[in-house]
Amino acid sequence: MGTRGRHSGSGSAVGPEALFATDGPFAARKPEYRRRPEQVEMAHAVERTFREKGVLLADAPTGTGKSASYLAPAILRALRAGEKVLVSTATLALQNQLLAEDVPVVSAASSSLLGQPEEEGIAYAVMKGRRNFLCGQRHEDTLREGTLLDGKLVSGLDRWAVETETGDREDLDFPVPAWAWLEVASDGEDCAPKGCRFREGCFYYAHREEAQEADLVIVNHALLMANVASGGNILDTEGRHLIMDEAHVLEDVMSETLGVRVSYGRVRYAMRQAKKKSEGAAAHADRAEMAAEIFFGELEANGTLGSEKAAPRAYRTLKDALTSVSEALANDPKEEANNLTSMVVRLLGDLRFFYSKPEEEYAYAVVEGRRSFRRGRKGGVTGEPLPELKAWLVDTGKAFREELLPLFGDGGVMLTSATLATGSGDQRSFSYAKGRLGLDDPLKGKAIREHLGSEVFDYASRCLLYVDGEQRVSPGVLQGIPAAEREATAGAKRAEELVRLSGGRALVLLSTSRAVEAYRRVFAPPFPVRFQGDDSPGRLVRWLKETEGAVLVGTRSFWTGVDVPGESVSLVVIDRVPFPVPDDPVIKRLSERAGKDWFRAVSLPKAQVALRQGAGRLMRRDTDRGVIALLDPRIRQKNWGKAILASLPPAPVTGSLQEVERFFE
Repeated sequence: MGTRGRHSGSGSAVGPEALFATDGPFAARKPEYRRRPEQVEMAHAVERTFREKGVLLADAPTGTGKSASYLAPAILRALRAGEKVLVSTATLALQNQLLAEDVPVVSAASSSLLGQPEEEGIAYAVMKGRRNFLCGQRHEDTLREGTLLDGKLVSGLDRWAVETETGDREDLDFPVPAWAWLEVASDGEDCAPKGCRFREGCFYYAHREEAQEADLVIVNHALLMANVASGGNILDTEGRHLIMDEAHVLEDVMSETLGVRVSYGRVRYAMRQAKKKSEGAAAHADRAEMAAEIFFGELEANGTLGSEKAAPRAYRTLKDALTSVSEALANDPKEEANNLTSMVVRLLGDLRFFYSKPEEEYAYAVVEGRRSFRRGRKGGVTGEPLPELKAWLVDTGKAFREELLPLFGDGGVMLTSATLATGSGDQRSFSYAKGRLGLDDPLKGKAIREHLGSEVFDYASRCLLYVDGEQRVSPGVLQGIPAAEREATAGAKRAEELVRLSGGRALVLLSTSRAVEAYRRVFAPPFPVRFQGDDSPGRLVRWLKETEGAVLVGTRSFWTGVDVPGESVSLVVIDRVPFPVPDDPVIKRLSERAGKDWFRAVSLPKAQVALRQGAGRLMRRDTDRGVIALLDPRIRQKNWGKAILASLPPAPVTGSLQEVERFFE
């Protein structure tokens, strides 16, 4: 956590223009910095938004330096007037970048600009969800009441619980599986801080209280939306400004986190807590666990939702058992048992939700579940994946407008991304984002403004866009390969040709995990190659940076957040235009609502945003150069191809491998 600065009444003339001057304090701390008019313009737009307490949508093409653009006015206002800000991101990579690089530099530069000691810059902190932290009470309960954890895990957690200063799972010095961590992690469902003897030294509350005091708090979008769902009970946002970076994924996060999910693991977790806290609930909880295992097993053959009459046979048994558990907890003389009642009541309500009349603002489905852990006959942990019940919020605009914005009524709200707008060039538009976030109509008391940043990089001379017109692969190569794999195999061979021309130094972005496996079988350029799944994403990206001529092949987790400047990525290959899957429940519902215009209203803008994100992995600094290769022949064959190309950086387009070869020569 940073240190708190001395708030001064410095004049308003001291602002982003002076901070980002060629000989200014920011440049003095960043040797590679060069002044960018686009960065200063965006900073002024953010400053105005904070001053007017309005809403800003800012599209900031790669190279703008958007992190510093929004941090500068936020930090200057914190130092001058004590104003606070909440920054929300989608990826851990950006959180780490903000904490390790951007915030300290902008804070020091801002303090210098205002004539304050640099060491007294703003106080800043990252805030995590409570399940990242060890709960003293649940750790003790696990030891006292028995556990699924084996002896080695138990002894390791005992030692660590005494030694750790943070209780943060990230600081564990030995591996603990996710399912095992949940046995001892903090959880709001059964937390009773007033009567808890561990409250004074609680790791989660210490973390939360430290973050609450900070001038600048960094969270992820999921925690931001959890705070919305709780009515602001996780983090007090009164008087804070809100910055949402990587806002192009916000609607997807809202749809997921404000939806409903009921799984065998959730039932089992709740019942284990009930048995630990209440003897009277134990028999009912055992019955509920057995009924749940049968119920979720039956879902595979009976996925009909929306009516109790059509539910699996075990539904009624499970519902009745959960009702009995909630009544036993409510009637238990112990307060710690009473505190669990709301958890079980909420679980019961969510289960009923799936078999009641469907609500228009949700999309429903039975989906493939995660592994469900339980004791096997021989004492080990076992369990096959069981289906789950899942619902997604479709009307994200109403939630954003009526639930999120009121939490920041006393501050400005800013949304930004390199791909927040859709369309092409100067015709880029925020219409899709505004529609999904409820900002297409005026707000009471808050002006809605837009900022379309200009392209920063010289794509015309430093980049080439290769679009494959056809897959030229000899028939023998594809003989005997199932039809579903032919395109991936043909694409792998064309990608191999391109990688030979670039001398490796490539990031190959594929649309599906199946395509990754197809490439793994046939993609064999004469360079070091690694595939998604060979190691953690972070270590694979480091390997790409550090290995001469390296080629990394991956799917969606590498389309965003990969920042590899320089020659290490001189070629980005994309196999297919990333249209959303048509049978995705949310996409299906949105398409039904859009009617005949479903493709241009739903699928096309989502594909444009995703493709721009992937293509944006190439040019990370103004000195970079390279080729973006699109292997999807439909771009040249379909009417939507022009709209796809127009949404990409303004680089020369070719279909000639010879031209690619000349570019690299």
